[in-house]
Amino acid sequence: MIIRWSYKAQKQQDAAADYIFKEFGALALREFYEKIDKIEADLVEFPELGKIEPLLKHRKKVYRSTVLTKKNKLVYTVDEDTICVHALWDTRREPKAQASKLK
Repeated sequence: MIIRWSYKAQKQQDAAADYIFKEFGALALREFYEKIDKIEADLVEFPELGKIEPLLKHRKKVYRSTVLTKKNKLVYTVDEDTICVHALWDTRREPKAQASKLK
């Protein structure tokens, strides 16, 4: 099983990393990336670890989400041999607005 980040999710990760580094420094940034690595390892082992995302349950694909930090969660789908991360949602923002942007 491999993990693939969509272009949009990668941009969201980069924006979160920039913010964390500017506001909290290199140590916090390292901890952020360590959390991403841990979640990715957990998902490879248990792809259905995340709960089905209620805001996306009407979609054809089954979108799952898992909390990364208090302020971020990963939204992903599982195919036969790939986990695709579609978004890194900021939990402080309007959830319905974020869900509507996910295609």
